[in-house]
Amino acid sequence: MNIGFLFLCTTLVCGASSISYTRVSENLTNIPEDIPEDTELIDLTSNEIARVDSIPHPLPALSEIDLSDNLLTEFPDFTNCSNVSVVKLRRNSITHISADRLNILTRLTHLFLRYNSLQTIPDVPGPGNTLIELSVQHNNLRELPSLQYLGQALQTLNAQSNRIGHIPTASLEQLKGLTQLFLSNNRIQGFPNVKNLQNLTTMHISENNNVGGLPDGLFPLLPSLMKLNLRYTGMSTIPMDICLRGDMSMEFTLELLGNPFHCDQQMRWLRLAEEAGVDVQNVTCVTPESMAGTRWDTVTWQDLSYHGMLLHYLQQKI
Repeated sequence: MNIGFLFLCTTLVCGASSISYTRVSENLTNIPEDIPEDTELIDLTSNEIARVDSIPHPLPALSEIDLSDNLLTEFPDFTNCSNVSVVKLRRNSITHISADRLNILTRLTHLFLRYNSLQTIPDVPGPGNTLIELSVQHNNLRELPSLQYLGQALQTLNAQSNRIGHIPTASLEQLKGLTQLFLSNNRIQGFPNVKNLQNLTTMHISENNNVGGLPDGLFPLLPSLMKLNLRYTGMSTIPMDICLRGDMSMEFTLELLGNPFHCDQQMRWLRLAEEAGVDVQNVTCVTPESMAGTRWDTVTWQDLSYHGMLLHYLQQKI
């Protein structure tokens, strides 16, 4: 079929009625020229579009375009629809984003780029006041890019499943509005500097085996934090300041599966935090030898005292 489908969307997902243009899985190699000028939503997923050097004619009403599952290798030129707010380019082969092409999108709020081959993102000011969600998981990023300008309004940053080993302090310190940060499944060395992110509610940094310990003084500086995923990060203990989180009555989940915890007196802070309402999940003691394999939920206060540790040791030796 060679014509686009025009229909009114009146579902709650779309909110007010929107004129949509949909041509999915039709082996298209270019942006069609028959898109009506008042179109607000375009869905051209699962085609064979390899380049978008221009949109055929101005589309001033366009708010969302989906070009996922195509053959794109470069970021499209959206000059004729620069009012677009949602751009979906998932599962392409994009290796490069032109700074000029990104900079013209001054109303962009959501940019979805997962499953591409990007090594960096240009830090341009154009979308800086409007972009609230940036999704770049499953790319080839080796370093978290600077987002000083692009990330001024950013609330959600998802950079999971890249090759990020280094996170410069400047990459995060400007993102003061960030509420959700996803960095799981990378190669991160050491815990990132997130001390300026006072609005952060959710952070996932799991499956980075060399993160190691948490920095002292972290928890009091993150008063909004409600979920911290530290699975498989090489963590062996939790600092005392987990008990100094601003509002201890606020819901807080700490995911700790797969870490080599040393269950000694220093872990009493974790037990205190639990008693204050922190949801501690999936902790197993690895050391000392006398506690190896012990599930945290079976560890008692007595076990964590000096005499308790001595008793465990002596029982093992008998």
